[in-house]
Amino acid sequence: MNLLNIYKIMLLLLITIIFSSCATEELASARLYVKEQRFDEAEDFIIAAIEVSPEDPEAYFLLGKHVYARNEQYKEMNQMFNKVLELNPKFKLPSSGKAIQTEIEDERTKHWIRLFNIGSDNYNAAIQSSGEDRTSNFNNAVEAFNIAKTIKPDEVLTYKNLVFCHIGLNNKDMIQTTLNEAMEKNPEDPDLLFEAGKVFLDNKEFDIAIKYLEEGLKIEPASATGASRLADAFYQTGDIDGAIFAYTKAIRSAPKATDLHFNLGVLYGQIQDYEMMELQFQKVISLDPDDAMGVIGIAEAYEGMERWSDAEIYYIQALENDPENVYLLKAMVRVTMRLGRPEEAKEWLDKSKEFGG
Repeated sequence: MNLLNIYKIMLLLLITIIFSSCATEELASARLYVKEQRFDEAEDFIIAAIEVSPEDPEAYFLLGKHVYARNEQYKEMNQMFNKVLELNPKFKLPSSGKAIQTEIEDERTKHWIRLFNIGSDNYNAAIQSSGEDRTSNFNNAVEAFNIAKTIKPDEVLTYKNLVFCHIGLNNKDMIQTTLNEAMEKNPEDPDLLFEAGKVFLDNKEFDIAIKYLEEGLKIEPASATGASRLADAFYQTGDIDGAIFAYTKAIRSAPKATDLHFNLGVLYGQIQDYEMMELQFQKVISLDPDDAMGVIGIAEAYEGMERWSDAEIYYIQALENDPENVYLLKAMVRVTMRLGRPEEAKEWLDKSKEFGG
């Protein structure tokens, strides 16, 4: 075989390889129209390309990106993208050389961000407005978040914001439905339940608040946030024992949270367990020596235990910070009378009258 024949054979092989790797005429035309942004014409050729070569993933990608996404038909967009991944998850687009999985994720994220931002803007407008404007903004936010959910069904943040919107609309059925959807996507995220509980707590719908908070604590039993909100809900309903239990549980998770110790001290005072009351307020001032209310709490606990000398020490300490406080001045009247110092008690009484007592 001479050299000329070898060259002819190599050229023939090269031509065969080139033609076998080329797109169909329909797909080539679709690419051209997409490049020229003539999307109506492109759609016809993309569909024709799929009919001619139904196993070619590129045509489905082009249909999803340049037809359905442009028309905001996101459900259909995802169907096309899923078809691409079904046909060849390792496919690379000839135009960019990027992996198709990356291209699809980028495309989905781009549209999700746009709709999510629209929803967030409407939500922020809703919480700053009232009346019909508030309802309208919440409904617009719900619409945008629902579309975002269609684009990226596994994005938990979308469900969270939808829950907040339905809470704002007081749509209890949709709150529960959306919470269930979110928990299916991420069963380890109790924040939704704690937030729902807080909103209903603020709205004084205590039974519903308690339900959500208890569900959240089943998932994250060490949450100080969830436990303290649950304690508040119990307190608001008059269930002091339940509130004490919840605050005690919260303190185990956040032992340095002065507000938890303070609230628990107040509760112990209400059931006249003054020793436990004193213990909690001592913890408050050990964590924050400048907490004036903690000092008063200790004084009240000692008074409850009839430890008059100890109560006097802490009431005087409290008066150093607030010498015109009528409540503290009258407390000193009681304490000094109990200590058998009536003349001094009269002086405290007269001083309280100077400041309107």
